[in-house]
Amino acid sequence: MESIDEEERTARVTRALTTLGYDVAMKIVAESTHTAEMAAAAAGCELGQIVKTLAIYVSHTPRLALVAGDRRLDDRLAAAHFGVGRKQIKLASAEQVLALTGYPVGGVSPFGLPSPIEVMVDDGLRRFETVWVAGGTASAIFSIELVDLVRLTGGIFVSVTT
Repeated sequence: MESIDEEERTARVTRALTTLGYDVAMKIVAESTHTAEMAAAAAGCELGQIVKTLAIYVSHTPRLALVAGDRRLDDRLAAAHFGVGRKQIKLASAEQVLALTGYPVGGVSPFGLPSPIEVMVDDGLRRFETVWVAGGTASAIFSIELVDLVRLTGGIFVSVTT
């Protein structure tokens, strides 16, 4: 059973999507979706269809990177994209992720954030028409068309994974 905090986080994602005019069908699972592998098993989809929402800092500016579950963020590619040195790309700590997004690691959604954060969508997700995104907790996921994910997050496609 979800705790009140988890229920509120999932409700926040649902409200944000509803406000954007998107009717979401949230799937609450008994097993954890904390890792991409666990989420793919729960969703019954390919590992690459799982969207890992990573909070990163680019020269101290927070950004979200939406990455396919079967790929890894490459700090060299991210640095090249932003025209900064590799050391200017930092993954946010678990505490920073919670502060930036309002969601714990393993349940980060790009929707319902406390304040807007620029979103990068990795080109590796273009392989899929439908992807699966965390719903604010490690037990909530939902499917969304990739075109809708990009449109609703205001994301831009970039090549930042290997």
